[in-house]
Amino acid sequence: MDNTTQHSLPGLIRKVLGSPHAEQVIKAQIIQLASQNLHVPEVTTALLEVLPQTKDKETRDRLLFFLSSLNTSRFTDLSALFDALILVFQQEKDRDTRTALLYRLQESLHQDSRLAPFFITLGADTQLSEQEMAAVQDALSTLPAVTEEIALAALDKHHHGGTLLQMQALTLAEKCPVWGEKIVTALQPYLDVKNDKDIRIRILRRLADAKLLDAAYAPLIIQVLRTDNEAYMRAQALLALQRIRPWNGDMVAQVYWSSVHDSDESIRQQALHLQKEMPELSNEQLIQLAASLAADRSEGVRLTVLELLKPVMRLPEIRNTVAAAFSSHPGVFDDTEFNQLTDMLAPYAGRDPEISNMLLDGIKDLPNTAQRRKVLSLLIGRLKTEQVLDTLLQLFTKERDESLREILFNQVKALSVARHPQLVDAFCTELTEPGSPFRVTCAGILAGVAELYPQIPAALEDVLLYDTERELLRICLDGYLRPGVEKRFDVLLSVVRNEMVDTQSRQKALDAILKLNLEAGQQDTLTATLAGIKPNTLKTS
Repeated sequence: MDNTTQHSLPGLIRKVLGSPHAEQVIKAQIIQLASQNLHVPEVTTALLEVLPQTKDKETRDRLLFFLSSLNTSRFTDLSALFDALILVFQQEKDRDTRTALLYRLQESLHQDSRLAPFFITLGADTQLSEQEMAAVQDALSTLPAVTEEIALAALDKHHHGGTLLQMQALTLAEKCPVWGEKIVTALQPYLDVKNDKDIRIRILRRLADAKLLDAAYAPLIIQVLRTDNEAYMRAQALLALQRIRPWNGDMVAQVYWSSVHDSDESIRQQALHLQKEMPELSNEQLIQLAASLAADRSEGVRLTVLELLKPVMRLPEIRNTVAAAFSSHPGVFDDTEFNQLTDMLAPYAGRDPEISNMLLDGIKDLPNTAQRRKVLSLLIGRLKTEQVLDTLLQLFTKERDESLREILFNQVKALSVARHPQLVDAFCTELTEPGSPFRVTCAGILAGVAELYPQIPAALEDVLLYDTERELLRICLDGYLRPGVEKRFDVLLSVVRNEMVDTQSRQKALDAILKLNLEAGQQDTLTATLAGIKPNTLKTS
């Protein structure tokens, strides 16, 4: 072939093989010509380009067979070859051709890192024929090396699949030389009790046999110990847990939990034996243990954990962590656990401001009245009320039990409203609440400073307009009549009309009205009101 023909061959390949109108004989000749000129640049590139475009099966099969038989050294860009073969596989309907393509791609698994994920994805395709699936399984079983990336791709793809697919993913993961934190995380769904027992056993054995188990494995193993119904699985998990170094608080709590709550006697004994072998816990591990008190994983062993922590409560970091665990989720502790915890913290209530504040803060989330009362009894009298006033007011506002509200109210009522303006809103709310037992006390406190805060006159007016209790009305009127408080005609007139009020107070209200600049309509209303009152009851001069 002359040079001109050689240079035009790639174009000729694209034109003839890509045309639906070219005759089969001509196409066959072009493929034959290409096979004789593979040394010409772009010949293989042109063949790859037209492969997916070739529609007639005879030419397509011939071209596919030819390209598949070539040594990969003939291609300047291997990714283009594999892209073309994968595209043809996706387009191809003939099962035999698809199977042949899979075996061809399998031969190049070591040449393109994208091929392994391709086969992993295919492994989940339920539309594959038996021959195609066999080719996929064969390809995956012959992977020369499994990187963490490939293992993760397989585990992620198949964790919702059936047993066969999960086995396939696990087999790949087992070929990965190191199971790092990411693989451990990806394996967690496979240990679900709903999955095949053999899969879970293989994973646990791998973990137990690992020489470098660390704390990253602990959550996964603890999950098995807590949720797996198979005693053998839990026993294997306990063996794996035993090999983790260093120990942490979660692991200690789980060993104690298994020794008490596991349904299998042999596992309880195994856990008890493991307790004796546990190293002495460091301060850091004890802090982790204390921090887990409010977590679900500590349910059932909180009393045991508290007993472990009791001798070291003298350490500030330990007791502060215990208090913080309580404050974060106080409602998770049953009465026995709660009493043990609060008894441990009681010596530091009032003495340690940080602990006192955390205990006080936890009260609002305690669903049990008796528990709230106990914490208050520990703190009331030991705290400087001014320093925790905002928290006390929040508790007072939220509390529904009247006896606890009384304790909180008595704690704050002696404070100066002038120095602590946050008291005003709380006291005004109680004053205007008809059912509050603290109304008279609040009235006495607020009346003395009625001119200092704008919300106080409004609360006093509410009482003067709508209430009938003589002592309460008298106190509120005295506050309302203080200099500096703006008086309303309708409020004072309501007192004058109210026969439940003592005469002296009604007279004071009338005197205050007479000092106002009344409009004509107000004057007429006052005259009509006085005309309806028994003569000589009130004086107008």
